[in-house]
Amino acid sequence: MANFVLVHGAWQTACTWDLVIPKLRALGNQVWIPSLTGLENDANLLTPAIGLQTHIDDVVRLLTHEDLQDVTLVGHSYAGMIITGVAENALHRLNRLVYVDAFVPCDGQSALDLLPETIVHSFRQQAENAGEGWRLKGGEGQLDMWGLRDGPARDFVRSRLSDFSLNCFQEAIRAPANAAAKLPRTFIACVAEGYPARPIFQQFGDRAKQDGWDYIELPTGHDCHVEMPDAFVSSLLANSR
Repeated sequence: MANFVLVHGAWQTACTWDLVIPKLRALGNQVWIPSLTGLENDANLLTPAIGLQTHIDDVVRLLTHEDLQDVTLVGHSYAGMIITGVAENALHRLNRLVYVDAFVPCDGQSALDLLPETIVHSFRQQAENAGEGWRLKGGEGQLDMWGLRDGPARDFVRSRLSDFSLNCFQEAIRAPANAAAKLPRTFIACVAEGYPARPIFQQFGDRAKQDGWDYIELPTGHDCHVEMPDAFVSSLLANSR
C-alpha cells in the first residue's frame, strides 16, 4: 500500500483525477487530492493575489493537517512547479516525487521562464485582452494544445476546466536547498506523435533521463491520466512503496 497525493495542473481541477482515484484505492492505496485555491470550478474565487506559493501552501497544509508521511507526491504539468516547492517545505513527509509531463524548475525560475517566448507572448496577450491583465480563461485552445481529440477524453477534461491566473506562471519558485533532488524522482512523459505541447515538456523528460531518474513514456497527449488511466496507475505503482 502506498500514500499518493495527486496535484493537478493549470486550467484543470481536482476532479481531473476522477478516473484514477478509484483504481488506486481498489488496489489498497491511500489517495488524497488537494484543492488548489481559485482553481476548483468557481471563477469568482480566482484573484490576482493567488500565485504559485499559494498552491504550494495548499498542498503543504493538506500534508500537515492529515499528518501524512511516506507520501508519493504526484504533479501534472504546472504542478511540477508546486511539488518542487512542496519538497522544499515538507521534505520529511515525502518518499518520492512524480512529474507527469510537468515543469521541473530550478530555484528562481518561473513557469514563464520555462515556456517558449511565443507562448509567453500569447498568454500575456490573452490576459491583457480578455482577463484584466491576469486571468487566463480555460477553453478549447487548451484542449487542442494538450492533444485531446474529439471524444470521451476531451469531453471529460472540458467538463473539468477552470480559469487560471498568469500570476501563477509568473511567480518564481523559491527552492534554494534543492530539496527535490534529495528524493527519488520519476518522470512520466506523454509522447503521442504530433501532440502540440510535447516539445515544451520533452526537455524536462530528456533531462530527467540524463540525470538518472526513473523514466516512463505513455503514448498519449498531455492528459495521460485521462486518456490511459490504467497505464497511468501502473506507471505510478511501478516505483511506489
